[in-house]
Amino acid sequence: MAAENDVYTLHYFPFSLYSLMVRFALVIGRRLDPETAPNVEIKLVNLHREENFSEEYLTLVNSKGQVPALTSAAFASPLAESYDISKWLCQKQPELIPEEHRETIQSLMDKLYSFHAKTLTIGSDEKKHGIPNRAAELLEQKDLAEPHRRALEIKSVFHDLRHNTVFTPSGIKDVEDKARMFIQELDKTLDEENQGQRWIFGKRPTIADAHATVMVARLMEVKRQDLLTERVQEYTRGVLASEEWYEVTHGRATRWNASMGHVADLNPL
Repeated sequence: MAAENDVYTLHYFPFSLYSLMVRFALVIGRRLDPETAPNVEIKLVNLHREENFSEEYLTLVNSKGQVPALTSAAFASPLAESYDISKWLCQKQPELIPEEHRETIQSLMDKLYSFHAKTLTIGSDEKKHGIPNRAAELLEQKDLAEPHRRALEIKSVFHDLRHNTVFTPSGIKDVEDKARMFIQELDKTLDEENQGQRWIFGKRPTIADAHATVMVARLMEVKRQDLLTERVQEYTRGVLASEEWYEVTHGRATRWNASMGHVADLNPL
């Protein structure tokens, strides 16, 4: 039982890479110590139905229209970045970032968040033509309420700032270089700390496991083994066989495909 009565809501899509990182961190934290685990409810934001473009989501949850986000009456404003949510969780549950490994974990996390994985995981057509600015398309509607229109304008600007340069040859190379730096440090840490155990630092997982596993699993699914080492892949396969991972994914891959059915019908989520 958590040490406080505050309730938090994780706005979540089960095939969002960064949503999965936070969800996995929550599961790991609760397994490490149920007493310090915050009371977090999961709320589906169905990206397939564009719920992230709704007036409510853009104005009350995340003006960038992204998942995950964490809301609560205990917050002055929502936490709208997965790294910020993870830092908050580590404050609640210091078990996730043990002092003896703090420096290494911080370095791994900083390297992981130095790039955005979408550049590595989207298809060749999207890389060639770019990701359509859906917010700009929705702004063509004539019957939008004024608050919704303003919110979509903000989302449209964010989209262009985020995506206009990342799919250029130099942008792609920069992301690949940063990803390799992260994988190299993860490989080195596993070599020094893992000792044949399941988690990066041995028998107990940390916030770094929650993020690294999801990132590497997605890269493996999209056949980007050129960025990975065999040691990192072996470690990830071990975590993917864990009860903690099954609690998050229920045996599903990190990417949606039609055989899974509609996301709204997934049970459990």
